[in-house]
Amino acid sequence: MKKFVLFAALLSLFASCSSGVPDPVHEAIKGEIMGNMSQEFSSVSINSVEKIDSTTFRQELERRKNVFTTKRDADSDFLLKYMTEGKKRNAALKSESYKRDLVILQGLDSLEEVHAAILDDIAYYDYRFSAEAKGEGLKMQFRDAYISITPDGRVISMTAERRDLHKSAGRVIPGYLELVKGADDDDEMTDVIL
Repeated sequence: MKKFVLFAALLSLFASCSSGVPDPVHEAIKGEIMGNMSQEFSSVSINSVEKIDSTTFRQELERRKNVFTTKRDADSDFLLKYMTEGKKRNAALKSESYKRDLVILQGLDSLEEVHAAILDDIAYYDYRFSAEAKGEGLKMQFRDAYISITPDGRVISMTAERRDLHKSAGRVIPGYLELVKGADDDDEMTDVIL
C-alpha cells in the first residue's frame, strides 16, 4: 500500500509539472525582453531563474525615504554654500529642489499611513536569470541579468547590474509616481528619482 501511495504521489507531481501551465515568472521575463527592448526578438528561451530577494511595501517606502532624505540633506548643504558665496541663481535652484524634497518626504509619510494595511505584503521579488533571445539576424544572451517582478507578474525593472535594480522600484507603491511627478516640474529629474 505504501508503494502505491508513493507511486501515486510521484505520478501526481509529474503530471502537475508537465501540465503545460506557463511559469508566470518566465512569462514576465519573456514579455519584458520581447516587448521593451530596442531590438525586436521573435523568441526567448529562459535558461535559468533564481529568486534572490523579496521586498515589502514597507521596505520600499523606507528605501524611497532614504533617497529623498539624502537628497534633501545634499540640497540643504548646497543651498547654504551658494547663499554664503552669493550665488543667488544657484541658491534659488537648490531652494526649489529642497522644497520639493520636503513635499515628497511628507507625501511618503502620507502614503505610509494610507497603505498601512499592505505595508508588510510583498511588493516585488528580485530574480537573477539567464536567457537567450533571437530575432531576424540577431541573437542576444542575458547572462546573470536581474529583474524585479510583482507577485501578479508585473515587471518593475530589469538590468544587467544588481546595484541598479531598485533605482525605479518606487513606482510599485500605489500613489508614488503621482506624488513625485506632482512635486516636480522637471520630467527629466523625475525619471532619475523614480
